Amino acid sequence: MQSENAFLVLIQNGEQKELYSLVGDSVTMLGRAAENAISLLDDRCSRFHAKIFFEEGQWYIQDLDSRNGTYLEEQLILAQQMVPLQAGNHIQLGHTLFQFGCGELGTTQFSPENPDMDATEHRSGIFGVSKTLRGPKQDQDKTSSTQILHQTAQTAILKSENDSKQGSRITTRTGYGPIELCRLAYHLGKAEEVDQVAKLAIEGLLNATGAEGAGLWLFPYNLNSTQNASDIRLVANATLENLQYNPISETIVRTVFDKKEAFLFHESLKGSKTQDTNRTKEQNEAKNTMSAPIRFQNAILGLLHLYTVSESKYLDESDLEYTLAVADTVGVALAHVNKQKELTANLHQARKENTTLREMLQMSSEIIGKSSQIQTIHHLISRAAEAKTSLLIRGESGVGKELIARAVHFASPRKSKPLICLNCAAISESLLASELFGHEKGSFTGATDRKIGKFEAANTGTLFLDEIGEMSQSLQAKFLRVLEGSSFERVGGNTTVSVDVRVIAATNRDLEKEVAEGRFRHDLFFRLRVLEIIVPPLRKRVDDIPILAEYFLDRFCKEIGRKYQGFDPNAMRILMSYRWPGNIRELKNVVERAVVLGTGPYVQEQDLLLSTLNTTGETDMRQDEPKDVFIPLSLEDMERNHIIRTLEHVQWNKSIASKQLGIERTTLDRKIKRYGLERD
Repeated sequence: MQSENAFLVLIQNGEQKELYSLVGDSVTMLGRAAENAISLLDDRCSRFHAKIFFEEGQWYIQDLDSRNGTYLEEQLILAQQMVPLQAGNHIQLGHTLFQFGCGELGTTQFSPENPDMDATEHRSGIFGVSKTLRGPKQDQDKTSSTQILHQTAQTAILKSENDSKQGSRITTRTGYGPIELCRLAYHLGKAEEVDQVAKLAIEGLLNATGAEGAGLWLFPYNLNSTQNASDIRLVANATLENLQYNPISETIVRTVFDKKEAFLFHESLKGSKTQDTNRTKEQNEAKNTMSAPIRFQNAILGLLHLYTVSESKYLDESDLEYTLAVADTVGVALAHVNKQKELTANLHQARKENTTLREMLQMSSEIIGKSSQIQTIHHLISRAAEAKTSLLIRGESGVGKELIARAVHFASPRKSKPLICLNCAAISESLLASELFGHEKGSFTGATDRKIGKFEAANTGTLFLDEIGEMSQSLQAKFLRVLEGSSFERVGGNTTVSVDVRVIAATNRDLEKEVAEGRFRHDLFFRLRVLEIIVPPLRKRVDDIPILAEYFLDRFCKEIGRKYQGFDPNAMRILMSYRWPGNIRELKNVVERAVVLGTGPYVQEQDLLLSTLNTTGETDMRQDEPKDVFIPLSLEDMERNHIIRTLEHVQWNKSIASKQLGIERTTLDRKIKRYGLERD
């Protein structure tokens, strides 16, 4: 007849890993489900795989119709068949191997390798011989016996709904309950460092429970990566009566880490001598050890470790409930602290990048030249930057009006605020209002979300509107109201939005002529022209051509990786005598083409591709050619013919054509569509 006391030993790689007690008056269920007495983390095991029970002086095992079967000494057990067990039998469930033994754990002779060896010589807690663990103490240096007294996955204190009343009644033996937990959570929420969180949690638990030692252990913080139980580190610890802190064992770490639940153990550990001369007795036989996982979302951030060493003190189930509640609160606090650090680091990086970008932007906005006209512009920029009023920049296409606007902004007190740029000619009339003032969700087809307009985006900063002459008259009226009152409503909205924005507008049109012909509002013209800077074309500041040409040559040589020593004298003479209808933009494109296609070491005359276009204000009749008979022609027809001839000249390369025409690519596409131009 067999003893009513038996046990199972989990064997992994030939080593004892766990010991499970079997009691004769109860049935022991094995399987993946948490409801089993022995829950297995094995994907080949069924939820309820098998059971072991004692009947009429004999231990039996029975397979419960498992998916992959149960093996006894490598022999498959038929479903629902009761098979007797003998000491030393090996039981295989999926990938999991057990060995069965009879008798008391402390007296039975058992070993996976040597049946004659005492089990107590192998046992170091329910998880067996410890392996290397960085941080927690290793168990193989001392004899211990660990028994789970209680475990819980969720504390009743923090439960809601139907369990809220039960949680409100739970208190520790020292009287700590939800009120004290709320007070602790308040202080944890104000903590700005991990060390502060750890100190508050440990001090609170030592006061609330009967623990004599407590420690907070953390894994490297990363919610998106898989943690390793061996990577845990001690962050803070504290003890009562000058005891030396006893680190957590690997056994407990792996138990809590694998199950993600709080455990209360009865553990026998050899303690340490106290530093108090009045207490020279060696503290051994620890009363209780408790550990709760610090959880956030689905990650384990660390563990809280509590223990007692005195016979008069112990930890109970209410202490476990309270400790798990503190652990869950600490998890939220740690996540917030780490998130705050991430946000601070990201903000610092964003500010650094913003400063770098502004410096780069300011460098790219430098106005190059030494002519008297450029010196005058520098003076006007410095004076205009001091004011808050509207500024109108006028000049031919390609003279650098946007550079002037940027220079004014970065020289003004608003230089640290946003500079928002918008080309009015690049956006259709129906969308320009939405771009300027924003729109509400559902205000028109396609408005799936609220959109913040350029005016709101430029609040406290500067809004630069290029090609202001292209704005329709209906939109001009609303734009004028914004300039007068600095308030507006989003498209489809009824809420007034107030902003503080300085407006800088630019145009290459003759606005006086536009006003006279009724295409531009005279009141808006005068409102924009409070301050005015007129940028002269490149042909009127010839002294700047060599400086600009050398600047662009050096720039493109660095970008493309070519080496040029400069311009051939004949090439420079041609550049100086050319009329530059495209102004600086055209000069830039000519130099870039020469660097790309030239052979060096100097830019030659044949490397320069110059157009035959007339400059603004000039007719298409050359002085050295006979005059043709005048044929009346509308401006639209002239523009249409000029565009189609330019496109044919460059073989319908729209990028080159837009550069030669001195307009944006989107503007060219719009005009091609408007005039119905097609390639033969």
